[in-house]
Amino acid sequence: MKLQELLHVARRRAARFDRHVVTVDPQRAAISIIVAGAVLFVPLFSAWQVTKSAAGAAAPLTVATSINAAPNEPVFSVRRVARTAAIEARVANLRTQLASFSKSLPPDSCVMVKAEAREVAATRASRPLIPASNMKLLVAAAALDVLGADHRFTTSLIGNRVGGSIIGNLWLVGGGDPVLSTRAYPATQPYPTTSPTFLDELADALRDSGITKVTGSVVGDESRYDDERYVPTWGDGIRAIEAGPLSALMVDDGSLLGDPFKPAQPAVGAATAFTRLLQARGITVIAAPRSGTAPSGGTKLAELTSAPLSELLSDVLANSDNNAAELLLKEIGLVSRQTPTRVAGLQAVASVLNARALSTDGVVLVDGSGLDSTNRLTCSLLVNLLDSYGPESPLANGLAVAGSTGTLRGQLTTAPAVRRVRAKTGTLRSSKVLSGFYQVPDGAITFSLMLNGPGVSNQSTYQPQWKSLMNALSAFNDKPLTEDLLPRS
Repeated sequence: MKLQELLHVARRRAARFDRHVVTVDPQRAAISIIVAGAVLFVPLFSAWQVTKSAAGAAAPLTVATSINAAPNEPVFSVRRVARTAAIEARVANLRTQLASFSKSLPPDSCVMVKAEAREVAATRASRPLIPASNMKLLVAAAALDVLGADHRFTTSLIGNRVGGSIIGNLWLVGGGDPVLSTRAYPATQPYPTTSPTFLDELADALRDSGITKVTGSVVGDESRYDDERYVPTWGDGIRAIEAGPLSALMVDDGSLLGDPFKPAQPAVGAATAFTRLLQARGITVIAAPRSGTAPSGGTKLAELTSAPLSELLSDVLANSDNNAAELLLKEIGLVSRQTPTRVAGLQAVASVLNARALSTDGVVLVDGSGLDSTNRLTCSLLVNLLDSYGPESPLANGLAVAGSTGTLRGQLTTAPAVRRVRAKTGTLRSSKVLSGFYQVPDGAITFSLMLNGPGVSNQSTYQPQWKSLMNALSAFNDKPLTEDLLPRS
Protein backbone atom coordinates (compact mmCIF):
# COMPACT_ATOMS: atom_id res chain seq x y z
CA MET A 1 0.00 0.00 0.00
CA LYS A 2 1.34 3.47 -0.88
CA LEU A 3 2.16 6.07 1.79
CA GLN A 4 -0.69 8.37 0.70
CA GLU A 5 -3.18 5.52 0.99
CA LEU A 6 -1.84 4.63 4.45
CA LEU A 7 -2.20 8.24 5.57
CA HIS A 8 -5.78 8.34 4.26
CA VAL A 9 -6.68 5.15 6.15
CA ALA A 10 -4.97 6.40 9.32
CA ARG A 11 -6.86 9.69 9.25
CA ARG A 12 -10.20 7.88 8.79
CA ARG A 13 -9.38 5.68 11.78
CA ALA A 14 -8.35 8.71 13.82
CA ALA A 15 -11.66 10.46 13.08
CA ARG A 16 -13.65 7.40 14.18
CA PHE A 17 -11.41 7.13 17.24
CA ASP A 18 -11.99 10.77 18.23
CA ARG A 19 -15.80 10.27 18.09
CA HIS A 20 -15.45 7.08 20.12
CA VAL A 21 -13.37 8.65 22.91
CA VAL A 22 -15.92 11.31 23.76
CA THR A 23 -18.74 8.75 24.11
CA VAL A 24 -17.18 6.13 26.41
CA ASP A 25 -16.28 6.18 30.08
CA PRO A 26 -12.74 7.31 31.15
CA GLN A 27 -11.40 3.82 31.82
CA ARG A 28 -12.43 2.54 28.40
CA ALA A 29 -11.12 5.72 26.84
CA ALA A 30 -7.67 5.14 28.30
CA ILE A 31 -7.60 1.61 26.91
CA SER A 32 -8.74 2.90 23.55
CA ILE A 33 -5.90 5.44 23.49
CA ILE A 34 -3.32 2.68 23.95
CA VAL A 35 -4.86 0.55 21.24
CA ALA A 36 -4.97 3.56 18.95
CA GLY A 37 -1.28 4.07 19.42
CA ALA A 38 -0.61 0.68 17.93
CA VAL A 39 -3.28 0.86 15.24
CA LEU A 40 -2.61 4.40 14.11
CA PHE A 41 1.08 5.10 14.56
CA VAL A 42 2.77 1.81 13.81
CA PRO A 43 1.70 1.83 10.15
CA LEU A 44 2.51 5.52 9.91
CA PHE A 45 5.98 4.98 11.31
CA SER A 46 6.57 1.99 9.05
CA ALA A 47 5.49 3.92 5.99
CA TRP A 48 7.68 6.87 6.99
CA GLN A 49 10.69 4.59 7.38
CA VAL A 50 10.12 3.02 3.97
CA THR A 51 9.84 6.45 2.36
CA LYS A 52 12.94 7.65 4.20
CA SER A 53 14.98 4.69 3.01
CA ALA A 54 13.84 5.14 -0.55
CA ALA A 55 14.81 8.79 -0.53
CA GLY A 56 18.45 8.03 0.36
CA ALA A 57 20.63 9.65 3.06
CA ALA A 58 19.27 12.42 5.23
CA ALA A 59 20.40 16.00 4.73
CA PRO A 60 23.30 17.15 6.96
CA LEU A 61 22.26 18.08 10.47
CA THR A 62 22.43 21.69 11.57
CA VAL A 63 23.15 22.91 15.08
CA ALA A 64 20.39 24.68 16.98
CA THR A 65 20.56 26.19 20.45
CA SER A 66 16.94 25.88 21.61
CA ILE A 67 15.35 22.90 23.32
CA ASN A 68 11.64 22.23 22.97
CA ALA A 69 9.61 22.58 26.16
CA ALA A 70 8.50 19.41 27.90
CA PRO A 71 5.06 18.22 26.79
CA ASN A 72 2.12 19.15 29.00
CA GLU A 73 -0.58 17.03 27.36
CA PRO A 74 -2.44 14.33 29.34
CA VAL A 75 -0.74 10.96 29.82
CA PHE A 76 -3.23 9.27 27.52
CA SER A 77 -3.48 11.46 24.43
CA VAL A 78 -3.02 11.11 20.72
CA ARG A 79 -0.29 13.74 20.75
CA ARG A 80 1.68 12.02 23.52
CA VAL A 81 1.56 8.70 21.71
CA ALA A 82 2.70 10.46 18.53
CA ARG A 83 5.54 12.19 20.39
CA THR A 84 6.74 8.88 21.85
CA ALA A 85 6.60 7.23 18.45
CA ALA A 86 8.50 10.14 16.88
CA ILE A 87 11.26 10.01 19.50
CA GLU A 88 11.67 6.26 19.12
CA ALA A 89 11.92 6.71 15.35
CA ARG A 90 14.65 9.33 15.74
CA VAL A 91 16.79 7.13 17.99
CA ALA A 92 16.11 3.78 16.30
CA ASN A 93 19.17 3.86 14.05
CA LEU A 94 21.23 5.30 16.90
CA ARG A 95 20.32 2.35 19.13
CA THR A 96 21.29 -0.10 16.40
CA GLN A 97 24.64 1.55 15.71
CA LEU A 98 25.51 1.84 19.40
CA ALA A 99 24.65 -1.81 20.01
CA SER A 100 27.18 -2.74 17.32
CA PHE A 101 29.77 -0.30 18.73
CA SER A 102 29.41 -1.69 22.25
CA LYS A 103 30.37 -5.16 21.09
CA SER A 104 33.83 -3.88 20.10
CA LEU A 105 34.66 -2.35 23.49
CA PRO A 106 37.62 -3.69 25.50
CA PRO A 107 36.50 -5.56 28.64
CA ASP A 108 37.72 -2.84 31.04
CA SER A 109 35.64 -0.07 29.58
CA CYS A 110 32.19 1.46 29.63
CA VAL A 111 29.95 3.56 27.44
CA MET A 112 26.68 5.34 28.07
CA VAL A 113 24.64 7.50 25.73
CA LYS A 114 21.49 9.52 26.38
CA ALA A 115 19.39 11.17 23.69
CA GLU A 116 15.94 12.73 23.78
CA ALA A 117 16.04 12.52 27.60
CA ARG A 118 16.31 8.74 27.56
CA GLU A 119 19.05 6.14 27.84
CA VAL A 120 19.90 4.86 24.37
CA ALA A 121 22.91 2.69 25.19
CA ALA A 122 24.65 1.52 28.34
CA THR A 123 27.44 -1.04 28.52
CA ARG A 124 29.01 -1.58 31.95
CA ALA A 125 27.82 1.95 32.69
CA SER A 126 27.82 1.37 36.46
CA ARG A 127 31.31 -0.14 36.60
CA PRO A 128 33.78 2.15 38.46
CA LEU A 129 36.77 2.89 36.23
CA ILE A 130 39.79 5.24 36.17
CA PRO A 131 38.47 8.58 34.86
CA ALA A 132 41.78 10.43 34.43
CA SER A 133 41.07 14.14 33.80
CA ASN A 134 37.32 13.58 33.65
CA MET A 135 37.57 14.15 37.41
CA LYS A 136 37.73 17.82 36.48
CA LEU A 137 34.10 17.65 35.35
CA LEU A 138 33.09 16.99 38.95
CA VAL A 139 35.23 19.84 40.27
CA ALA A 140 33.93 22.28 37.67
CA ALA A 141 30.34 21.26 38.36
CA ALA A 142 30.78 21.64 42.12
CA ALA A 143 32.48 25.01 41.63
CA LEU A 144 29.45 26.26 39.69
CA ASP A 145 27.07 25.06 42.41
CA VAL A 146 29.14 26.17 45.40
CA LEU A 147 30.92 29.31 44.17
CA GLY A 148 28.60 30.41 41.37
CA ALA A 149 29.33 31.22 37.73
CA ASP A 150 30.14 34.86 38.60
CA HIS A 151 32.71 34.05 41.29
CA ARG A 152 36.01 35.93 40.91
CA PHE A 153 39.39 35.64 42.62
CA THR A 154 41.21 38.67 44.01
CA THR A 155 44.94 39.22 44.51
CA SER A 156 45.84 42.20 46.71
CA LEU A 157 48.75 44.49 47.57
CA ILE A 158 49.07 45.65 51.18
CA GLY A 159 51.66 48.06 52.53
CA ASN A 160 52.48 51.31 54.30
CA ARG A 161 52.83 54.13 51.78
CA VAL A 162 54.57 57.39 52.51
CA GLY A 163 54.89 59.66 49.51
CA GLY A 164 56.46 57.72 46.65
CA SER A 165 57.76 54.90 48.84
CA ILE A 166 56.46 51.74 50.49
CA ILE A 167 57.99 51.83 53.96
CA GLY A 168 58.88 48.30 54.99
CA ASN A 169 57.42 45.29 53.20
CA LEU A 170 54.98 45.15 50.30
CA TRP A 171 52.62 42.20 50.79
CA LEU A 172 51.36 40.29 47.77
CA VAL A 173 48.29 38.46 49.10
CA GLY A 174 47.06 35.45 47.16
CA GLY A 175 43.35 34.87 46.68
CA GLY A 176 43.58 31.43 45.10
CA ASP A 177 43.48 32.72 41.53
CA PRO A 178 44.12 29.58 39.44
CA VAL A 179 45.23 31.51 36.33
CA LEU A 180 47.47 34.20 37.84
CA SER A 181 50.20 34.79 35.29
CA THR A 182 52.82 37.11 33.90
CA ARG A 183 52.20 38.32 30.35
CA ALA A 184 55.13 36.33 28.96
CA TYR A 185 54.00 32.97 30.34
CA PRO A 186 50.99 31.84 28.23
CA ALA A 187 52.99 31.85 25.01
CA THR A 188 55.32 29.22 26.50
CA GLN A 189 52.50 26.70 27.05
CA PRO A 190 51.05 24.08 24.66
CA TYR A 191 47.54 25.09 25.78
CA PRO A 192 47.78 28.81 26.61
CA THR A 193 45.53 30.12 29.34
CA THR A 194 42.37 31.48 27.75
CA SER A 195 41.45 34.01 30.46
CA PRO A 196 44.65 34.80 32.38
CA THR A 197 44.87 37.29 35.22
CA PHE A 198 48.02 39.25 34.48
CA LEU A 199 50.13 40.12 37.52
CA ASP A 200 51.76 42.81 35.39
CA GLU A 201 48.64 44.94 35.89
CA LEU A 202 49.31 45.18 39.63
CA ALA A 203 52.85 46.36 38.92
CA ASP A 204 51.46 48.91 36.44
CA ALA A 205 48.98 50.17 39.04
CA LEU A 206 51.73 50.65 41.62
CA ARG A 207 53.97 52.52 39.18
CA ASP A 208 51.11 54.67 37.90
CA SER A 209 50.26 55.66 41.46
CA GLY A 210 53.75 57.22 41.82
CA ILE A 211 55.57 54.54 43.82
CA THR A 212 59.31 54.43 43.10
CA LYS A 213 60.74 52.43 46.01
CA VAL A 214 59.97 49.55 48.40
CA THR A 215 62.25 49.82 51.42
CA GLY A 216 61.69 46.21 52.46
CA SER A 217 60.79 43.01 50.59
CA VAL A 218 57.95 41.86 48.42
CA VAL A 219 56.39 39.21 50.66
CA GLY A 220 54.12 36.54 49.22
CA ASP A 221 51.12 35.63 51.41
CA GLU A 222 49.61 32.20 50.63
CA SER A 223 47.67 31.82 53.89
CA ARG A 224 44.25 31.53 52.23
CA TYR A 225 44.72 27.75 51.72
CA ASP A 226 46.48 24.97 53.56
CA ASP A 227 50.09 24.06 52.83
CA GLU A 228 49.54 20.65 51.16
CA ARG A 229 51.76 21.03 48.11
CA TYR A 230 50.95 17.68 46.53
CA VAL A 231 48.32 14.99 46.87
CA PRO A 232 50.09 12.43 49.09
CA THR A 233 49.50 9.53 46.68
CA TRP A 234 50.99 11.32 43.65
CA GLY A 235 54.20 9.75 42.44
CA ASP A 236 57.46 11.49 41.58
CA GLY A 237 56.50 11.55 37.92
CA ILE A 238 53.62 13.89 38.78
CA ARG A 239 55.00 16.17 41.49
CA ALA A 240 56.14 19.53 40.14
CA ILE A 241 55.87 18.13 36.60
CA GLU A 242 52.16 17.58 36.00
CA ALA A 243 50.99 19.67 38.97
CA GLY A 244 52.14 21.51 42.07
CA PRO A 245 53.60 22.62 44.30
CA LEU A 246 50.15 24.00 45.15
CA SER A 247 49.53 27.33 46.82
CA ALA A 248 46.91 30.05 47.18
CA LEU A 249 49.52 32.33 45.57
CA MET A 250 50.74 30.63 42.39
CA VAL A 251 52.09 32.64 39.46
CA ASP A 252 52.85 30.95 36.13
CA ASP A 253 51.84 27.55 37.56
CA GLY A 254 54.46 27.98 40.29
CA SER A 255 57.35 28.36 37.88
CA LEU A 256 59.78 31.20 37.23
CA LEU A 257 60.47 32.08 33.62
CA GLY A 258 64.04 31.20 32.75
CA ASP A 259 64.41 28.80 35.69
CA PRO A 260 64.19 25.08 34.80
CA PHE A 261 63.15 24.11 38.34
CA LYS A 262 60.07 25.26 40.20
CA PRO A 263 60.66 26.97 43.55
CA ALA A 264 59.75 24.71 46.46
CA GLN A 265 57.79 27.62 47.98
CA PRO A 266 55.32 28.99 45.40
CA ALA A 267 54.69 32.16 47.40
CA VAL A 268 58.41 33.00 47.27
CA GLY A 269 58.33 32.33 43.54
CA ALA A 270 55.36 34.68 43.16
CA ALA A 271 57.12 37.38 45.23
CA THR A 272 60.21 36.95 43.05
CA ALA A 273 58.17 37.30 39.85
CA PHE A 274 56.48 40.43 41.17
CA THR A 275 59.80 41.93 42.29
CA ARG A 276 61.10 41.49 38.76
CA LEU A 277 58.00 43.19 37.34
CA LEU A 278 58.47 46.16 39.68
CA GLN A 279 62.15 46.49 38.85
CA ALA A 280 61.36 46.38 35.13
CA ARG A 281 59.15 49.42 35.73
CA GLY A 282 61.86 51.39 37.52
CA ILE A 283 60.69 50.64 41.07
CA THR A 284 63.52 49.84 43.47
CA VAL A 285 63.01 46.94 45.90
CA ILE A 286 65.65 46.94 48.63
CA ALA A 287 65.35 43.48 50.21
CA ALA A 288 65.05 39.96 48.78
CA PRO A 289 61.62 38.40 48.15
CA ARG A 290 60.21 36.02 50.75
CA SER A 291 56.96 34.56 52.09
CA GLY A 292 54.89 35.39 55.16
CA THR A 293 51.46 36.43 56.41
CA ALA A 294 50.28 40.00 55.92
CA PRO A 295 49.47 41.94 59.10
CA SER A 296 45.77 42.27 59.82
CA GLY A 297 44.39 45.72 59.23
CA GLY A 298 47.05 46.64 56.68
CA THR A 299 46.30 49.26 54.05
CA LYS A 300 45.20 47.88 50.69
CA LEU A 301 47.10 49.66 47.95
CA ALA A 302 45.70 47.87 44.90
CA GLU A 303 43.93 44.69 43.88
CA LEU A 304 43.65 42.49 40.83
CA THR A 305 40.46 40.59 39.96
CA SER A 306 40.15 37.52 37.77
CA ALA A 307 37.62 36.81 35.04
CA PRO A 308 34.42 35.13 36.31
CA LEU A 309 34.45 31.42 37.02
CA SER A 310 32.30 30.74 33.95
CA GLU A 311 35.22 31.92 31.79
CA LEU A 312 37.94 30.24 33.85
CA LEU A 313 36.31 26.84 33.34
CA SER A 314 37.72 26.67 29.82
CA ASP A 315 41.18 26.42 31.39
CA VAL A 316 40.05 23.72 33.81
CA LEU A 317 38.13 21.71 31.19
CA ALA A 318 39.19 22.55 27.63
CA ASN A 319 42.88 23.01 28.53
CA SER A 320 42.73 20.44 31.35
CA ASP A 321 44.82 22.60 33.71
CA ASN A 322 45.77 20.38 36.66
CA ASN A 323 46.83 23.17 39.01
CA ALA A 324 43.64 25.11 38.31
CA ALA A 325 41.50 22.09 39.19
CA GLU A 326 43.34 21.48 42.46
CA LEU A 327 43.12 25.14 43.50
CA LEU A 328 39.41 25.24 42.67
CA LEU A 329 38.94 22.20 44.90
CA LYS A 330 40.46 24.05 47.86
CA GLU A 331 38.32 27.12 47.20
CA ILE A 332 35.23 24.91 47.13
CA GLY A 333 36.25 23.49 50.52
CA LEU A 334 36.80 26.97 51.91
CA VAL A 335 33.47 28.39 50.77
CA SER A 336 31.39 25.28 51.44
CA ARG A 337 32.96 24.03 54.68
CA GLN A 338 35.17 26.89 55.83
CA THR A 339 38.13 24.52 55.44
CA PRO A 340 40.53 25.34 52.57
CA THR A 341 41.75 21.81 51.93
CA ARG A 342 41.58 19.15 49.25
CA VAL A 343 39.65 16.78 51.52
CA ALA A 344 37.02 19.39 52.40
CA GLY A 345 36.70 20.18 48.71
CA LEU A 346 36.13 16.54 47.83
CA GLN A 347 33.51 16.26 50.55
CA ALA A 348 31.74 19.27 49.04
CA VAL A 349 31.92 17.66 45.58
CA ALA A 350 30.25 14.53 46.97
CA SER A 351 27.54 16.69 48.54
CA VAL A 352 26.86 18.38 45.21
CA LEU A 353 26.48 14.99 43.50
CA ASN A 354 24.07 13.86 46.19
CA ALA A 355 22.10 17.10 45.97
CA ARG A 356 21.66 16.47 42.26
CA ALA A 357 20.42 12.93 43.01
CA LEU A 358 23.33 11.35 41.13
CA SER A 359 24.41 7.84 42.09
CA THR A 360 27.87 7.67 43.63
CA ASP A 361 27.98 3.88 44.01
CA GLY A 362 31.58 2.72 43.60
CA VAL A 363 32.88 6.28 43.18
CA VAL A 364 36.29 7.09 44.70
CA LEU A 365 37.44 10.73 44.90
CA VAL A 366 41.13 11.32 45.62
CA ASP A 367 42.09 14.55 43.85
CA GLY A 368 40.57 17.22 41.63
CA SER A 369 42.79 16.88 38.58
CA GLY A 370 42.40 13.15 37.94
CA LEU A 371 46.15 12.55 38.09
CA ASP A 372 45.72 9.91 40.77
CA SER A 373 45.05 6.47 39.28
CA THR A 374 42.99 5.40 42.29
CA ASN A 375 40.11 7.75 41.41
CA ARG A 376 37.02 5.86 40.26
CA LEU A 377 33.95 7.14 38.37
CA THR A 378 31.26 5.52 36.24
CA CYS A 379 30.02 6.32 32.75
CA SER A 380 26.55 6.61 34.26
CA LEU A 381 27.64 9.30 36.71
CA LEU A 382 29.48 11.32 34.04
CA VAL A 383 26.55 11.25 31.60
CA ASN A 384 23.95 12.07 34.22
CA LEU A 385 26.12 14.85 35.64
CA LEU A 386 26.54 16.45 32.21
CA ASP A 387 22.86 15.93 31.48
CA SER A 388 21.86 17.67 34.71
CA TYR A 389 23.60 20.84 33.50
CA GLY A 390 22.78 20.59 29.81
CA PRO A 391 24.47 21.53 26.53
CA GLU A 392 23.97 25.28 26.93
CA SER A 393 25.36 25.53 30.49
CA PRO A 394 28.63 27.14 31.64
CA LEU A 395 29.87 23.60 32.25
CA ALA A 396 29.27 22.66 28.60
CA ASN A 397 30.71 25.96 27.34
CA GLY A 398 33.96 25.20 29.18
CA LEU A 399 34.53 21.97 27.27
CA ALA A 400 36.96 21.57 24.38
CA VAL A 401 35.53 21.74 20.85
CA ALA A 402 36.46 18.89 18.50
CA GLY A 403 39.09 19.92 15.98
CA SER A 404 39.18 23.46 17.35
CA THR A 405 40.11 24.16 20.99
CA GLY A 406 41.97 22.81 23.98
CA THR A 407 42.86 19.14 24.22
CA LEU A 408 40.57 18.38 21.25
CA ARG A 409 42.29 20.89 18.97
CA GLY A 410 44.07 18.10 17.11
CA GLN A 411 41.48 15.37 17.72
CA LEU A 412 38.22 14.48 15.93
CA THR A 413 39.14 16.87 13.13
CA THR A 414 36.80 15.38 10.52
CA ALA A 415 33.06 14.83 10.11
CA PRO A 416 30.85 13.94 11.82
CA ALA A 417 32.50 15.16 15.05
CA VAL A 418 34.46 18.27 14.05
CA ARG A 419 33.04 21.41 15.70
CA ARG A 420 29.94 19.44 16.63
CA VAL A 421 31.34 17.75 19.74
CA ARG A 422 32.14 19.47 23.04
CA ALA A 423 33.89 17.10 25.42
CA LYS A 424 36.35 16.53 28.24
CA THR A 425 39.29 14.29 27.49
CA GLY A 426 41.21 12.23 30.01
CA THR A 427 44.54 10.48 29.66
CA LEU A 428 46.64 8.32 31.94
CA ARG A 429 48.84 5.41 30.98
CA SER A 430 45.98 2.94 31.55
CA SER A 431 43.01 5.24 30.91
CA LYS A 432 41.58 7.15 27.96
CA VAL A 433 38.26 8.93 28.45
CA LEU A 434 35.94 11.15 26.44
CA SER A 435 32.70 12.57 27.86
CA GLY A 436 30.54 15.37 26.56
CA PHE A 437 27.89 16.48 24.10
CA TYR A 438 27.27 15.67 20.44
CA GLN A 439 25.13 18.49 19.09
CA VAL A 440 21.98 17.70 17.15
CA PRO A 441 19.02 19.89 16.14
CA ASP A 442 17.19 21.19 19.20
CA GLY A 443 19.65 19.76 21.71
CA ALA A 444 22.49 17.31 22.16
CA ILE A 445 23.31 13.67 22.72
CA THR A 446 25.16 13.17 26.01
CA PHE A 447 27.86 10.49 26.07
CA SER A 448 30.73 9.05 28.07
CA LEU A 449 33.30 6.52 26.91
CA MET A 450 35.90 5.26 29.38
CA LEU A 451 38.62 2.92 28.13
CA ASN A 452 40.80 1.28 30.77
CA GLY A 453 43.60 -1.22 30.43
CA PRO A 454 47.13 -1.61 29.05
CA GLY A 455 47.84 0.47 25.97
CA VAL A 456 44.47 2.26 25.75
CA SER A 457 46.15 5.67 25.71
CA ASN A 458 47.99 4.78 22.48
CA GLN A 459 46.51 6.58 19.47
CA SER A 460 46.26 3.33 17.56
CA THR A 461 43.97 1.98 20.27
CA TYR A 462 41.69 4.83 21.30
CA GLN A 463 41.30 6.79 18.06
CA PRO A 464 39.44 3.99 16.22
CA GLN A 465 37.11 3.69 19.23
CA TRP A 466 36.47 7.42 19.29
CA LYS A 467 35.81 7.49 15.55
CA SER A 468 33.43 4.53 15.76
CA LEU A 469 31.50 6.20 18.57
CA MET A 470 31.16 9.43 16.60
CA ASN A 471 29.96 7.53 13.55
CA ALA A 472 27.37 5.77 15.70
CA LEU A 473 26.16 9.07 17.17
CA SER A 474 25.75 10.47 13.67
CA ALA A 475 23.00 7.88 13.08
CA PHE A 476 20.60 10.06 15.09
CA ASN A 477 17.70 11.31 12.93
CA ASP A 478 16.10 14.73 13.23
CA LYS A 479 12.85 13.38 11.74
CA PRO A 480 10.05 12.51 12.16
CA LEU A 481 8.65 15.31 14.26
CA THR A 482 5.59 14.72 16.41
CA GLU A 483 3.52 16.68 13.86
CA ASP A 484 4.60 14.27 11.13
CA LEU A 485 2.79 11.43 12.89
CA LEU A 486 -0.38 13.25 13.91
CA PRO A 487 -3.56 12.63 11.87
CA ARG A 488 -4.57 15.53 9.66
CA SER A 489 -8.16 16.61 9.23
